[in-house]
Amino acid sequence: MAPSAGPVFNQASMAIDAAIDGQGVALGRTALLAWDLLAGRLVCPFGPALSVPYAYWLVCPKANSDLPKIRIFREWLLAEAAADSTKLKDVVPASDPV
Repeated sequence: MAPSAGPVFNQASMAIDAAIDGQGVALGRTALLAWDLLAGRLVCPFGPALSVPYAYWLVCPKANSDLPKIRIFREWLLAEAAADSTKLKDVVPASDPV
């Protein structure tokens, strides 16, 4: 039997909210789902999570890159990202090595 069409959302947050409310499953980016996964409002029903070929970049003029305030912010941001990644390893299946 072919699955019937379900609701279509034009914003990821609406699909996430519908999944939290028990309306089905949703595909989403880990960055958008992290707090709901960690709080147990959502689960990753199967894996692995897929890696994406793009990333976020911290950019500034090269002349400013070694300023203490930039260095401190960069180090803090990387530490926060690493801590979040560690927490998420328990709730998101790892991606397959490429």
